[in-house]
Parts: sequence; structure tokens; C-alpha cells
Amino acid sequence: MTTSATTPLNSDLTRPRSPGVAVAIVLVAAFLVLADTSIVNVAAPVLQSDLGASFAQTQWVVAAYQLTYAVLLITGGRLGDLYGRRRLFVVGLVGFVVTSAACGFATSPAVLIAARALQGATAALMYPQTLAVIQVVVPPERRPKAFAALGMVVSGATIAGPMISGVLIQLDLFGSSWRPAFLLNLPIGLLGVLAAVKFLPESRSEQARRLDLPSVLLVTAALGCLIYPLIEGHERDWPWWTVALMVLSLPLFGAFHLRCTQVHRVTQSALVPPSLWRDRAFTVGLVMYVLAYSGIASFFLYQSLMLQFAYGYSALAVAAIMSPFAIGSMVGYYSSTPFAKKTSGRVAVAVGALIWAVGDVAVGATTLLAGNGLKGWYFVPAFVIAGFGLGIALAPLLGVVLGSVRSSDAGSASGTLSTGQQVGAVLGVALIGVVFFGTLGSAAESSAEQRAGTVHASVAAAAGPEQADRLTQEFTTCVIAQGEGGTAADGPCHALVTGTDTTAATHLVEAGRHDYRMAYGVSAFVLAAAAALVALGVRFLPRPAPAPKP
Repeated sequence: MTTSATTPLNSDLTRPRSPGVAVAIVLVAAFLVLADTSIVNVAAPVLQSDLGASFAQTQWVVAAYQLTYAVLLITGGRLGDLYGRRRLFVVGLVGFVVTSAACGFATSPAVLIAARALQGATAALMYPQTLAVIQVVVPPERRPKAFAALGMVVSGATIAGPMISGVLIQLDLFGSSWRPAFLLNLPIGLLGVLAAVKFLPESRSEQARRLDLPSVLLVTAALGCLIYPLIEGHERDWPWWTVALMVLSLPLFGAFHLRCTQVHRVTQSALVPPSLWRDRAFTVGLVMYVLAYSGIASFFLYQSLMLQFAYGYSALAVAAIMSPFAIGSMVGYYSSTPFAKKTSGRVAVAVGALIWAVGDVAVGATTLLAGNGLKGWYFVPAFVIAGFGLGIALAPLLGVVLGSVRSSDAGSASGTLSTGQQVGAVLGVALIGVVFFGTLGSAAESSAEQRAGTVHASVAAAAGPEQADRLTQEFTTCVIAQGEGGTAADGPCHALVTGTDTTAATHLVEAGRHDYRMAYGVSAFVLAAAAALVALGVRFLPRPAPAPKP
């Protein structure tokens, strides 16, 4: 049975309230969730020294949040359909505040990792309600503006997370080091809870009657088998079990779909209604969404590695360098609504994705052509173009994907779409990582071979052939080590950089800059191809029905 565009189960939605206030409340919470996915990246070195964390433990501070957040988003969305989106939003936000406090006051790496895992779980309860609330409370003609605002939040949070963390660490308020990066969530979150209770209308699905636990277990296992090896694969050099887990996820997803079909036939209360997969706009749009987000996370991560490892920029400086991208995307999101009205949502997505691809090509060209004298500000024009295209494309894409979804399924659709966003981000980091580190390794081998002769001749002239042989061997080893993702100052290479032979030190630094530039330049062109595929996906979206003649 098809429900109407809004299907409230209480009187809240029947009384007029400002949709703008409701949207503002959920967007603030969305900002907290998204900023916390990257806020730890800047704090990693401080965490290691303050808590005595190992490198693996520091990685898990990031990964624990990503893992629990990603695997529980679909369940969180359906719980909102069942028990009320405002209720789940408030429960999730309260939990997010509590777990943020636990993160901020953690006394050991184990406690922090556990708190981050719980924080990701509470975020998964809260975030799907953001899209669901927009879908339910905002009239269709005003949804493009709401989606554009959400896009601005996504872009802003991506950049703001590292910047906020970097500033707070730099200030070191009351000797608290990294802790305010988490504790800042407390006052904002508590205000959000009060505002949600007072102003956020309640809604839920009339069709969803219960939560099917076997479906929850199947989709959680399937997503876990897919996402965990993607997070861990590169660091462990892709052992056999990472591939085995990803292959295992396929039959688990198949079993999940069969279970949802069976439950829907009997109770009309599937975790993900099969009707969503019959909606071509939703399924094609979901693939485009995964592709888009596979480019966003890896775009920032690997440029950050290049600028920090090869050029010595601080994490805060890198975040500042990337801010033109956020500015461009915000302008794009703001412009997307009038542009989509003049053309159509499909045209806006295609044009925006192509502009985004051009911007990525410009980033790659800037990286490769600037030489080792590359400066961060060289990227400003390319970042503005790429960000603007992203903003033009993603806001209309949300409207296209969710436009035909019934409000009774808004939670499931939002949870599935949010899961696609997370899967895309993790998948992009893993796949672009193969390109980045593969190019970095091969460039390092070439650099070591090309520069070894110059280093040997310089050292031999000053210190004799024996010293030249030894130092050249050290130089070659260190260049190749840099090609495995290190820096010129790591381990035994530190002595080479700080030693008396400036020729070897200079060539080591220059080799690192060249190799990282090659790796990121090639990666940027692959990211441009992903953006172009998003534009191509528009061809497979259903055309909107023609407007009825007056």
C-alpha cells in the first residue's frame, strides 16, 4: 500500500512548524558526526605521545568510529522509521554527547578506542534521521535548498574537523592537549538535544512494524566483512584473509536481500524494503553516490600525505590549504538550486560532475607540472573549480535519489544512502591507495637509480670511494623506504638527512618530493575519471515524467 508524501503517526506534523528550524537542528548534529570522522587525524601524533599509544592503536582510534558508524547506518535508519525519527535522533545525540565525553576523558588507548566505537554507533542512530527529517518535513519544492544546505555542511565538516582539532591542540587549553577536540561536542550536542525536543516534529512509518533481527545480523556481518578489510588491508599489505572477507560479503549481502524480500512479503516490514531496489533512480543514484564519495575522502587524504611527508607542512596548514575546496563547494551547493530549476536535476548533476572532473585534472596537472618547488597555494584555482563542481553535482543528486522514495521508507533509504557514502569513502581510500602507493613505490625505485650516481660522485670527491659506496647504499635504501610511505626523517634515514653530507640529504628530500608528486598527480587523474563516471551515470537515471499540460 502506498502512503502519502508524509505519514505522521502523531499530531506534531499536522501542526505547522518551521521546516527551516527542523533542518537547522539536524544539520548541526550532522556537522558533529562528519567532523568527528576526521578530527582525530590531526591529533594522532599527540595521542601517541600523551596516551603511550602504538601506531596500530592510533589507527584504530580512527577506524573504530568508521567501522561501527558504517555497519549500523541501515539499522539506525529503520529504527527511526519504527520508533520515531525525532526519538532516535535525540537518543543518538544524547549517546553521542556521552561517548564524546568518554573520548575526551579517556585515560588509555583501549578506553579511547572503545569510546570511539560506541561514538560511531550513536552517530549511526542519529545521522540517518537527518536525511529522513528533510524528506518528511520539507515540502518537495523546498527540498533542493535543504539538500544544498546539507551539502555545505558535508563540505564544511570535511575541512573543519582537522582545522578545529589543529587549533585546539595548538591552544592547549589548561594543558588539555587533544581532549577539547572531543569535549567541544558536549555543549553543542546538549543544545541540540534541547532544540530537538522542543522544535523537531515526530514522524515514523506506518508500514514498518518491527525490527527483523536476522536481517540486522546479516547486513551487519556483510558490511563488516566488506569494510573491515578495506580499512586494514593496506596497513597489513593485503593478506589473504582480507580478500576472503570481501568475497564472503557477497553471499551475505545476497542472503540479506533474500531475507528482506521474505519479510516484506509476510509483514511489509523489511529492514530495506525491496521496492527501493526496484526504484531505478534510487539504485543508479546510490551507485553514483558511492562513486562520488570514493573520490572525496581519498582526494584529501593523499594530498595531505604528500604535503606533510614530502613538503613538511603541518596538519593545520594542510587543512588551510584545502579550505578553497570547501569554499568552492559551498558556492556550488548554493548555486545548485537555481541552476537545477533552470535546467533539471539530471543536467545539474552531469554538468557539476564534469566541472568537478576538470578541477581534479587541474589538481593533477598542477602537481606534476609545478616541479619540486610546489607550494600549497598553487592549488587554489584547481580546488575552487573542483569544489564548485562537486557542490553543483551532489545536491541535485540527493534530490534525484530520494525524490521518488515514499516517506514511509525515508529512514531505510537514508540509512542505505548514508551507508553508501561511508562504503564509498572507505572503498576510495583503499583503491586510490593502491594507485598512490604503487606509483610512489615505482617512482622511488626510479629516483634511487637516477640520483645514486650523482650522490656517489659528490661523496667520492670529498670523502673517498669507500665512504661514497656506504653513503650511496644508505641513500638508495632511504629513497626506497620513502616510497613505502615514510618520510626523509624516519628511522635510519634521519642520520642521513642530518649528516654532514648535504648532497645526499638534499637529493633524499628532492627524491621524496618528486615521488610523492608523481603518486598524487596520477591519483588525481584517477579521481577525475571517477567524477566523469558520476556524470556518465546520469544517462542511466530515469527521465522525469513530462509536466501535465494545463
